[in-house]
Amino acid sequence: MSDIITWNPAILGQEVRVKANPGHRGITTGKTRASGTRLLVQVQFSPNEKSYKPYNLLELCGEPEGILALLEQAKFSGADDLRRILTFEKMKGQLTNIFYSMESSHTDFYAHQFKPVLKFLESPVGRLLVADEVGLGKTIEAIYIWKELQARADARRLLIICPAILREKWRDDLQQRFNIIAKLTNAQELLEEVKHVLQRQSQHPFVCIASLEGLRPSANWEDETTSGAKAKLARLLDNNNNPAADESSVFDLVIIDEAHYLRNQATANHRLGQLVRDAARHLLLLTATPIQTEDTNLYQLLKIISPEDFFDKTIFQQMLEANAPLIRALRSLWSHPPDFRAAKRDLDRALQSDYFRHNSVLRQIQHTLETPDAIDAEMQVRLGYKLESASLVSPYLTRSRKRDVLPNRVERAPQTLAVPFSALEKGIYESVTQSIRKQSKGKQGILLFRLIARQRQMASCLVAALQAWSDQGVLNEFQDELFWESGISTLPSETERSPDRETFPLENIDYTQLESEDTKYRTLVQFLRRELKKNSDEQFVLFAYFRGTLHYLQRRLEADGIQTSLILGGMGEQKQEVLAQFKQGNTSILLSSEVGSEGIDLQFCRFLINYDLPWNPMRVEQRIGRIDRLGQKADRISIINFSLVDTIEERILNRLYERINVFQESIGDLENILGETTEKLLITLFESELTDAEQLKRADETASAILKQRLKQEQLEQEAVNLMAFSDQILHAVTKSRTQGRWLTSEELRSFVEDYFARYYLGTTLKPMQGQEAVFEIKLTEDAKVDLESFLRQHRFATQTRLHRSPALCLFDPRLGNQPGPDKEKSIELLDPTHPLIQWIRDCYENDAQRLHPIAAIRCEQSDIDVAPGQYIYAIHRWLFKGLRSESRLAYKAAQYSDGKLLSADQSERLVYGAARWGKAKPNASNLIEDLDQVLALYSDCDDALEAAFDQASAEFDAENYHHCDVQQRSAQSYADRRRHQLEERIQAFQQSGKLRMLPATEGQLRKVNRELELKQKLIGDRRNTELKVTQLAAGIIFVEP
Repeated sequence: MSDIITWNPAILGQEVRVKANPGHRGITTGKTRASGTRLLVQVQFSPNEKSYKPYNLLELCGEPEGILALLEQAKFSGADDLRRILTFEKMKGQLTNIFYSMESSHTDFYAHQFKPVLKFLESPVGRLLVADEVGLGKTIEAIYIWKELQARADARRLLIICPAILREKWRDDLQQRFNIIAKLTNAQELLEEVKHVLQRQSQHPFVCIASLEGLRPSANWEDETTSGAKAKLARLLDNNNNPAADESSVFDLVIIDEAHYLRNQATANHRLGQLVRDAARHLLLLTATPIQTEDTNLYQLLKIISPEDFFDKTIFQQMLEANAPLIRALRSLWSHPPDFRAAKRDLDRALQSDYFRHNSVLRQIQHTLETPDAIDAEMQVRLGYKLESASLVSPYLTRSRKRDVLPNRVERAPQTLAVPFSALEKGIYESVTQSIRKQSKGKQGILLFRLIARQRQMASCLVAALQAWSDQGVLNEFQDELFWESGISTLPSETERSPDRETFPLENIDYTQLESEDTKYRTLVQFLRRELKKNSDEQFVLFAYFRGTLHYLQRRLEADGIQTSLILGGMGEQKQEVLAQFKQGNTSILLSSEVGSEGIDLQFCRFLINYDLPWNPMRVEQRIGRIDRLGQKADRISIINFSLVDTIEERILNRLYERINVFQESIGDLENILGETTEKLLITLFESELTDAEQLKRADETASAILKQRLKQEQLEQEAVNLMAFSDQILHAVTKSRTQGRWLTSEELRSFVEDYFARYYLGTTLKPMQGQEAVFEIKLTEDAKVDLESFLRQHRFATQTRLHRSPALCLFDPRLGNQPGPDKEKSIELLDPTHPLIQWIRDCYENDAQRLHPIAAIRCEQSDIDVAPGQYIYAIHRWLFKGLRSESRLAYKAAQYSDGKLLSADQSERLVYGAARWGKAKPNASNLIEDLDQVLALYSDCDDALEAAFDQASAEFDAENYHHCDVQQRSAQSYADRRRHQLEERIQAFQQSGKLRMLPATEGQLRKVNRELELKQKLIGDRRNTELKVTQLAAGIIFVEP
C-alpha cells in the first residue's frame, strides 16, 4: 500500500521529526526516492548526519506545541529527552536549589562543607564569616563558594589573602583539588592586575594569592606623596570601592584566611580588610578562632563583614538580646516532638522588638503557627529555615565543630615515653641549667627569652644544642621560631639579638661519648624499630621545634638504616617535593619543624611523635591537627610524647598537658587563653627559687584554673552556636540535595556533550585515553570547529580552549584531575559548566527550544526507583522569582495512575530524577495507555498542585523580598553615611596639614558617594515589585516495572 501524501516532501528546508521519537528533528533536502511501495525522504538531521527515512514515519514540526497538546496526541519521546531537559536546566547556572560545586573537586564528600555554601548563597550582603574548627576543610569550603559564583554569576576574579607561610598551600590545594591555576603575587603585581581590570572594564580574569604581610597598607597611604606599591594599591582600591554597582567591582570574590589577624581595628591588617571588602562583590573571612558572644573579636570580624549592621558594640549586645526569643522559638520548632505553641509564644515576644516588629516574613510564620495541626514535616523544615534566616546574626557567620559534624571522630591515643638521663647527660644538663638560671636573674624581655631558649634546646636534644651554641646564627634562627610559636609578631632588633655572649661550662665535653649515650635518641630508635617490625610500611611524623635537633636526628636515623624526609620553614617549592616523596612511601619518617608544618595535610599517617613539647599548647594542637583531620582513615591515631625525667618539661609541662587533655581532645575552644597562661607559668617557675613540690603545686593550680575557664568557654561557645544554624537540619538538607540529584554530575555533563554531538555534529569523537579512561581526546568535525570559533569570537571567557583549532585532552570528572596526562606537553581541559564548549552547547539549546522535546514515556526498574510498581504521571515546572535577588528552581509533582494519589514534592522529585537517570524509552507507550483521558486528568491534577505550591512560594518570596529591600535600604544609607564621615575627616585632616592639592580628588569621591546612594535607592525601589514566572517544562508517564 502506497503512502498517503499529506505534506510535500520535495520542498527544501522543511523541519520534520520522527513520529516515534519527536525529539529527533531535521530539515528536508528536497530529495526523495522510492523503495518498493514506500516513499523515502532525505533529511539532514545534523551537519554530519543525512539519511533517508520512510515518509510515513515522518511529520512536519509546525509551530511549537504546548505540553497538553502533545500529551493529547500521545507524542512521547524517551528518557534521553528528559535527561537533556534536566541537565540543560542545571547547566544554565540559574537554579537556586542546585549545588554547582558538589563533586567539583578531588576531595571526599562531607555534608558539613556545604553549610557555608548554603549560608553564602542566602547571605543578604554576599559576605560570610566561616569559623569552622581546625581540620574541617575551610579551604575547600571557600573554593566551593568560588565554584558556585563561577557557575551562577560568571565570576572571573578571585583574590586570596593569607599569611605568607600559607601561600604555597593555597596554590597547591587549588591546583591539586580543583584544577585551578593560581598565581602568587606581591603588592606591585596585584596593583598591575587591578589596573588591567579597570582599563578593560571587568573582562580581565585572574586568580591571585597574596600575603597579608605583603598587602597591608603602609602608614599615611592616603597621601598621594606616599610611594610604594602597598600605598598605591590601597589608594586605587579606595578610589574604586563601588558596592552600589556589583558588576563593576574590582574583585568578584576576596577570601581572607586566618582572619583573626584583622580583629584589631587599629592595625593595617584591619584596614586592608576594609579596603578589599569595599572593592569586592563578595567576601569570605576564614578563621578557626572560637566564636563567643562576649568576645570583642566576634564583633570586630562581623563589623568587617557588614559594618552597616554591626557598627556599635553596645548595640551588638542589644541585637543579641533581641535575638534570644527567636533562638528559643527555633529550639522549640526543632525539638522532638516539635512544640509549635512554645515556638509561637517566643516568636510573639521577638516581634515586640524594634528589630523584628515590621518583619513581614516573621508575621507570616506567626500566622502559620496559629494552626499547628496543619504543619507537616516539609512545612516544619521550611519554617525553621525562615526563622533562622531572620536571625540578626546567623546570616553572617557559620561554624562547624568536630563534635557536631563528625559522629565517628578519630580517637586520640597518647603515650608518654619517659626517658631518664644517663649520668653523663644529667651532670651536663644540671651544670648548664644552674648557669642559665644564675644568668637569668634580673633579666627580662628578649634577654630572658634567649636564656629560656637555651634551656628548651637542651630538652629538645642535648648534643645538638651544645654543638650549635657556638653558632650565633643558629640561635637567632631558633629564637625566631620560638617568637612565632609564642605569637609574637614584632621580632627583636639586631642589638637585642646580639647581647654580650652568654657563657656556659662547655669545656672538656666529650661530644662523641655524649652522642653514644643519647638516651632520648636510643628510645626513639627502639620505638621506631618495634613499630616497623609490626608493619614495615608504617609512616611516622616527628616534630621538634629546634632545627639542630632535626638535622641531628636525620643524620643518625639515616646511619641506622631508617629512611627520613625533612621539612623546615623557608624551603619554598622544595617542601612540596619532599612531601610528595614521603606520601609515596619512599621514606618511613617525616622530620618537621613547627614553621615547616604550617598548612600541610598528613592524614595518611597515624603516628605523631612529639620529640619535644612546645610551651604553647595551641602549637601541640596544630601538630596533632596535621594528622587528625578529614580523610584520616585510621580509627585511632597514636600521639607519642617524649619526656626527659627531672626536667621542667617532665615535671610541669607534660603533667599540665595531661590534666587538661591537650593530647586527647581538640583545644580549639581554649586557644586564646592557653598559650599565654602556660608560658606565663613556665617563665615564673624558671625565674623563681621554688622547690619541686612547690612547682607541682603551682602547676596544679594553673591546670584547675584552665579547666574552670574551659567550662565557661564551652558555655559561651554553645550560646554562640545557638546564634547560627541548627547543624543537623542543614546537614540533612545537604545530604537530601545530594541523594535527589540537586547537583550537576560529571556523568550528566559527559552524556549531554556526547548526545549533542551525536545529534548535530556526527563525526565528532570523544575517545577515552588508554590507561586514563577519565581523560578523553575530543576531536571536533570541521563544521563544529567553525561554529565554535564563531561563538568564541562573540563571547569572552575566563577559561581558554583550543578545541576549535585542534583535538584536545578533556576531563569531565575533576576528582580525577590530578592524574598526569599521557602527553605532558598537552594540558588537560576541565569541562565544567564554565568551559566555552559547554557554554556553546547551552547557547545552541537556548536559541532553539524545539530541540528539547518535553513529553516522555519512560520505563525503569523498581529497584532503581524505590516506589511501588505501576504507572505514574509527572509534571515539572520551572519557577522564577525576581526581586532584589533572583531565585529559580524546578518543582516536581507526580500522581499514581491506579488510584490518582498525588505524591509529595520530595517523592515526586526522587521518582522523576531516578527515571531520568536510570530509565529507558518505553516503546509504543501510546498503545499501552488504557485511558488517555485519565492520564490527562492526572496531569491536570499535578499541574494544579504545582500552581498552588507556586502561589504559596510567591507569597513567601514577596514577604522576604520586601524585608530584604528594607534591610538593603538601611544598609545603603548607613554605608553612605559611614563613607561620607571617612571622607569628611580626611578632608579636614588635609586642610589642617596644608595638603590642599589632595582636596579636589577627595571631594570628588564625596560627590560619588552621594550619586551612588541615589542609584542604589532607586534600584531597591524598582526591585520591591517582584516578577514571578512559571514555565511548564516537561511531563510524561513513568512505567515502574517490578
